[in-house]
Amino acid sequence: MEAEEAYRRVISSVTFEVGRFFFQGQDIALGKGKVYQGVRFPLYNDESVLFDTIEGLVYVLTHECDIDQNNERLFNTEVLICPIIPFGDLISTYLEELPQGQLAGFLGNLGARNVSRVVYLPPWQPQLEFGGVMYLNQITSTHVSAFTLESVKPVCTLTAYGLQIVEWMIENHLLRPKAEPLAFAQ
Repeated sequence: MEAEEAYRRVISSVTFEVGRFFFQGQDIALGKGKVYQGVRFPLYNDESVLFDTIEGLVYVLTHECDIDQNNERLFNTEVLICPIIPFGDLISTYLEELPQGQLAGFLGNLGARNVSRVVYLPPWQPQLEFGGVMYLNQITSTHVSAFTLESVKPVCTLTAYGLQIVEWMIENHLLRPKAEPLAFAQ
């Protein structure tokens, strides 16, 4: 399946208003809700059984006051980020081997926000032609100085509406109740 056809499938099941999701936001400080390109982050390599570093799009999760270098406090140098996989790459790299029926089902569930570990982001031109996905199991960190490199550029910022949708997905994925019952504390 090509990215454009896959995009039509996912967008037909999206349950939010795509046009209200992002805004330019270049003047907003480094912090939660911003998307950057050119950020280096670790990615596990199955062949070498080591982490490589790659450069790509990321969504910032850390609140701006917790990484503001003007705030003299401990533990304000690491930025929590979630890599964004451009939708075309998702289709060609991750989903190309899925049977068509399973792929169609996944795309429908992705758009409807029924897959807790993946958040669909709508298009933002030109970086996210068909949108992208945040794979929440790949949340990682990088040093705050990585955002001062010349190759790193702000892409856009989520609106309050978009931030609400992403934060609900993060909360649902990370804070849902444990499936197996736990023993009582002694």
